[in-house]
This record gives sequence, structure tokens and C-alpha cells, in this order.
Amino acid sequence: MKYSKVGATPARLGAIRAMWRESWSGLISIFLFSIFVNIARLAVPLFVLQILDRVISSRSMVTLIMLASITLCVAGAGLLLDIVRQRMFVRWGAWIERRLGRSLFHAGMLGETRGRAATPSKSLKDLATLRSFVGSSAVTAWLDVIWAPVFVLVVALVHPYLGIVLAVALAFLLAFGFLHETLTRDPRDAVSRAREGESEWIAAAERNAETIGSLSMAGNLAERWERDATTRHDESYRSRSNAISTMAAMRFCRRALRIIGLSVGVWLVIGGELTVGAIIAASILSRSAYSMVERAMLRWRNLVGARLAYRRIKDAMEQLTVDKPSMQADDAPKMLQFDDVGHRYPYHRRSVFGRITLTIMPGQIVSVIGPSASGKTTFSRLVTGVMRPRFGAIRLGEVDITRLQAHELAQSVGYLPQEVVLFRGSVRENIARMGDGDFEQVVEAARLANIHDKILKLAKGYDTEIDDSTQILSGSERKAVALARAFYGAPDLVVLDEPEANLDREARRALGRAIKTLSERGTIVIFTALTRASGRIADKVLLFADARVKLVEDAEEIAQLGRSKRTRRKKVA
Repeated sequence: MKYSKVGATPARLGAIRAMWRESWSGLISIFLFSIFVNIARLAVPLFVLQILDRVISSRSMVTLIMLASITLCVAGAGLLLDIVRQRMFVRWGAWIERRLGRSLFHAGMLGETRGRAATPSKSLKDLATLRSFVGSSAVTAWLDVIWAPVFVLVVALVHPYLGIVLAVALAFLLAFGFLHETLTRDPRDAVSRAREGESEWIAAAERNAETIGSLSMAGNLAERWERDATTRHDESYRSRSNAISTMAAMRFCRRALRIIGLSVGVWLVIGGELTVGAIIAASILSRSAYSMVERAMLRWRNLVGARLAYRRIKDAMEQLTVDKPSMQADDAPKMLQFDDVGHRYPYHRRSVFGRITLTIMPGQIVSVIGPSASGKTTFSRLVTGVMRPRFGAIRLGEVDITRLQAHELAQSVGYLPQEVVLFRGSVRENIARMGDGDFEQVVEAARLANIHDKILKLAKGYDTEIDDSTQILSGSERKAVALARAFYGAPDLVVLDEPEANLDREARRALGRAIKTLSERGTIVIFTALTRASGRIADKVLLFADARVKLVEDAEEIAQLGRSKRTRRKKVA
């Protein structure tokens, strides 16, 4: 089977088709192996037929040895090819995961940030489901089941009555198999959803053990767990009860096939229409055909799950091909344009804020001011391109910002969300956005965020390992690292969502100096704030209130925003 280089990103356009095209030669080999594997299963029945009907009557030891040798060779070759076939499927499943994993993670992040259904965990879970199906015996079971009609035909050639008995038994088996899947599907899905939900809130409880302990919530949570567990157990009992009944019916069908098949065979022998060897050979063939269908039906759930996972993977991959980027090649500073931009969330009657038409030139600072829940965070996400506006378009230079490829967006935009998150890795990697990163640019970003000297005091400096739960950095130092991550790489646009929150006066002054430095370099800086005093360093101010937006561009009026705040403070004093 043909494999590509591990880690190579598939072409986004037609990635699934390209994967099938590269796998075609290997799949043809597997199909040819399957033909021989299933033909080899006929060797033992034919051997039994020959030795019982001919060798015993002829008493020829040479014929017996020859037949036994040929049968052993054919059966051994079939077994070896089956092993090779299984290993090829295992390798193919692992190759599929490597082939699509990176792009699916990327597509999942787009789905997470742009409000689509495909999140990274779901996409990678679907990929793992597909890999497990391909690498398991389920795929060979469904590949072999297409040969069951051939075995029915061979049994019918032995005698039509035996063929009818086998066909009826397989029909009952199929009916019981579909009934098993139908009766157990809903309660099984309910149990799965209950377990996922239970694990999520238990994990949340473990993360917030201090809050739960201080508020004495443990007893209530334990009671809730008991209720959820009771519901889950009821659904599990329902599913297992149905499964026990249908599985018992399938076992009875197998035993009935043996009894009725042998009875009909003996009746035909008594009537002189069949030999004993033919009865045993037909019995072996019938058991083989029945086993093929039974194995497939017992793995019906695997097939359905893999098929649904494959469909979701295709949909997720299409997220990477919806918009083709057309980023301009020059490195000149780019202006930011808002063309009648507005946004309304699904199932909401009103827009988050009024329509915005605005042009921001390189190096300008824009302050977005408004109370909580006025739409500032939504505005920040729209500006960074992680959300698509419901109305209008936002362009960086001449390109819609939502159409930029990931590497272009990383080079063009820096973002500090309200909730600071640090990832498991070194300080350097966190600042370099979890890449290798140019060390000089990492240091430059850390200096700009006023965190360089504190990083040098850590045990291993920039190589110190941290994560989101690290205790070696204070809250303000964590935010400074996140600020350095936003500044890294000298982006054309930096968006800061309430960067002054939880900062002391010295840290706020350092932040102001950093914003001015970025502005002098030609970077557009947009930051949100709760108070109007924060807008005094801005060239433009957007005031958000009651789903309306007011643009302030006059320098005197902007200065007045800060003075009015200081005047109120003096009166209070």
C-alpha cells in the first residue's frame, strides 16, 4: 500500500479523494487476497467430501496423503494471506490517522472558534473511530460477508434443499441482527451521552474542589451523581436486556441450522440422493457462511459508527476549503476596514451592536469602551477573524480577514483574550505560539510585554516548563506572557480584550508604553476597556452601549473622556 511522508499536510482541495487515490493499489491487493482467503475456506469441505466418499472406498493411502498435503498448503496459504491482509489494514488505519490528523485538528479549531460543530476533540475522536474500525477485525468481517452468497450457492450445488435451509437461516440471522441494532441503539446512545456529561461535570468539580469545599457543595453534587448514575443504569439495563434476547435468538438460529441441516441431509441420504461426505461438507460450508454473516452483524455498530465518523471527517475537511485566501504578497503596513459590520447570534432577535463602518490606518490605536455584555468581546473575536460577522466584512489590507490561511493569520494578527491560557511547554514555546520560534523575536516580544527580566529569574529562564496550572508565575506575570504571545512576530494588527484587568498601576503603565511602541512601528492596536479613562491614548474611540456604537475621533473629545474620569475621582476624594 502506498504511503506518503508522515506529517505531510494533505492538499486541502480534495484531500479525501487524494487519500483514496493513494490507497487504491493497496486496496486492490487486499481485495485479491480476500478472494484467495475465501476460496481457501472451501478446501476443508472439499477434503472431507473426497476422503469420505472416495478415499475410504478406494483405500488409497497415496490419494489420502496427496489430498491432505494439498489441503494443508491451501489452508496455510489462506491463513498467511489473512494475516497479511489484517496487517495491511492496521497500517492503513495508522496511515489515515497520520495523513489527516494535522488538518483535522486545524479544521476542528476553526469549527471551535467560528461556531461550527467540528471541534478538535470531536474531529480527532472521529478519526480514532475510523482508524480503529479499519485496523480491527470488523472491516474484514464486512469484507468477507460479500462471499456468503457464494457459499450458499456451493451448498445449493450439493443439494438445493440444503441451500434453501441455509438461505432461510441467514435470513433469520439478518432479521435478528437488525432487530438487535434497532432495540439497543437508543438506550446505548443515551448511556454514552450520560457518561460523557457525567465525566465532564465530575472533571469540573475536581478542578474547582476549593470552591466546592468552601461552599459545602459536595453533598449536593454527590446526590446529583447518584441521580445521573441511576438513570444511566436504567438505560444500560434496557440496552443489555434487549441485547441478551436478540443474541439468544441468534444462537438458537445457529443451532436450528445445524439440527435442521443435518436432518434434511440424513433424509436425503436415506432417499439415496446424497452421500455422508456431502452432508458433512455441506455442514462445514453452512457453518462458514453463517459465521461470516454473524460476525458482520455483530459488528454492525462498528460499521455504522465508522461511516458516520467518515462523513463528519469529510465535512470537517471541507471547512478548510470553504474560503480560498488571497493574501497580498507585500509586507507594507496594512489598514483595517470595517464595511457595515454587525453581528447577531443565532436565536437572538437583536444584534450585539450597531453597524460599524470604519477605516483604521496603520499605526493607529483604537479603544473600544463599554460596560460588561455590551459586545466588546464579540467585536474582538470578529476583528481577529476567529468569528465571521453576520453582516458586512472586515478587511486587513484588501483581504477579508476570515479568508486568511492559518500561517498568514498568525503573521498578521496578535490577540490577547480576557481569559489567559498557558499551554504545557516552555515559556519560549508559549510566547512563540507553541512553535519553535525565533529566539530573538521571542525576547523582543517579552521585553515589549515587560516580562523579560522576570523570565530570566526563573530556574531555566525561557526554557522553564509551564502549563495552565503553573504556580511559578503570578496572575499578572501569566498575563504578561500572554501579551508577549500577542506581540510575537510583529503582527500588523494586535487586539487586546480588556488587557488592564487585574494589573497594578506599574503594569498598566508598561502596557501603555508597549501599545505606543507598537503604534510607532505601524501596528494597528485595538483594545477593549470598561472605563472611558482608558481611551485617552487612543486615536479613535468606539463607545458601546445599549447595542449602539458611537465613534469618537476628535482629539479634544477623546482627551475629555480621560479628564472627566479624573475629575470624578477628585470629587470623590
